Amino acid sequence: MMGPSPAEMARYKPRAPVGVVELNLNDQWRATWVDADELPEDAPVISAYALVYKGDKAYVTRPRGSQETWRSIEGNLNPGETAEDAVKRMAWEMMGAKLGHIELIGFLECKATQYNQDFPRGSITVRPLYLTAASEIDDVPDDSNWERRRLRLNEYSQALRTRYPEIDEYIVKAMQRYSVLQASGKV
Repeated sequence: MMGPSPAEMARYKPRAPVGVVELNLNDQWRATWVDADELPEDAPVISAYALVYKGDKAYVTRPRGSQETWRSIEGNLNPGETAEDAVKRMAWEMMGAKLGHIELIGFLECKATQYNQDFPRGSITVRPLYLTAASEIDDVPDDSNWERRRLRLNEYSQALRTRYPEIDEYIVKAMQRYSVLQASGKV
């Protein structure tokens, strides 16, 4: 059986994908993932996520005294604050970490659903996911409402998969990127 000729193969233009994977974030948002190394200039960012590493350990946080599942840094931006500045602020407030390396892995484009009580249905926001490496880890500030824990990387992976099952694929991508940066001596 003879296949298509090289000329026929060169003429074929694949169709644009019809569907994308849509994520359900707490029934309040429908989101799609965008691989990117920088945010669009006009991105309506209201919150951000960041994974925090130092050496061969990673750090998680949760509200002080709670039994909630351990989490990465996640939270809202203050008015006028950039996403990177918010991540630096939250790393200090939640973990006592000063960040040396911050790298965008990608972002979620989120559309508010009818169940979202904070935004009108259809509102669009962007949630970036950052990979960070701490240059210094100090005590969590005394006035912080957060506690932190240092974990081996395998424990960290399990904790984040438990907390964020809907974005697990993208968290794994960030973890793999950290392994490459660490092996090459860049963090």
